[in-house]
Amino acid sequence: MSIVPIRRNSVALTTLAVIAALGIIVRYAIQIPVIPDVVVLTPGFMFSILGGIIGGLPGGIIIGSIVGFSGALSGTEIPLLPMFGNICLGIGSGYAIHFSKRDSVRYCILVVLGSGIIGGFIPTITLFYSFVDSIIVNLIAASIDMTQAFLWAVVALIVEMKIIRPIVGDYLYSESEIHELSEPGG
Repeated sequence: MSIVPIRRNSVALTTLAVIAALGIIVRYAIQIPVIPDVVVLTPGFMFSILGGIIGGLPGGIIIGSIVGFSGALSGTEIPLLPMFGNICLGIGSGYAIHFSKRDSVRYCILVVLGSGIIGGFIPTITLFYSFVDSIIVNLIAASIDMTQAFLWAVVALIVEMKIIRPIVGDYLYSESEIHELSEPGG
């Protein structure tokens, strides 16, 4: 089990805050409707997934709710779906650190599968399952969200490895303890 760097780590909290701020802007501003009022393609998925990758389950839930709120305000979908979906995206990517070590193949597979299935497919199929639309329409909408979540999970893993880790990785993932300096002779 790996250490999740969200407790008492101001760099992790600041990084998550920056991800949340960028996620709010992107989720609200960039949306391509595929099925009006149901499925929207947006790079905003990536920010909820990044919250889970960096902050584990707590980070994924917090960033997912913030980015989901922005998606709900945009008005292009039924407001409950972006809220629930983005929280599930954060959970789908955040649970992986609790089951495997970062940078392992297993970790990357768990992030991608968790984001797609837990964050993409399940919210859409459960929130839009109705007796009015056929199951085929619901499966198509859920499959589009799942595919989109798979794609953004891969992008989020690359962004974390190539951009975030070189900048603040030593402070985020430091496994060593920090000892306070003591005065000589004391």
